[in-house]
Amino acid sequence: MKSIGRRFHLVLALSAACLGSATAQQQVPTPVTDVPVSGREEFLAVAIAAMMLCGLVNFLLMGRVSLKVHAALSMLSVLVGGFGLLVLFGNLLYQSPVWAVAILFLLIAMFKLMGQFELGAWHDRAQSKNKSSH
Repeated sequence: MKSIGRRFHLVLALSAACLGSATAQQQVPTPVTDVPVSGREEFLAVAIAAMMLCGLVNFLLMGRVSLKVHAALSMLSVLVGGFGLLVLFGNLLYQSPVWAVAILFLLIAMFKLMGQFELGAWHDRAQSKNKSSH
């Protein structure tokens, strides 16, 4: 039992020595505050903040507002995220026609998805399913 305790203390002492020497050699990086932020980075930061705000408001208003408001906030979040991605990957439009076609199809898919958020479309589909099952 004593040998296990001694081994444990030896391993603990060696790991502390290794950790201490490794951290002593590393320097903590200082944040760079003098680097100017580009307009693209500012737009992406605002887009991410807007999406987070929409999600937070949607969560906080759960059960207090109608389903239309939740659908509108979800639609706004998808729209902001889609245009944020378009800004982020927009330079691919000029690199290859294949990327341009792919981005066009992704935009069409995004707008089709936004059409799914409409409350009327949900209500109509639910009623048509109920009619077909009866």
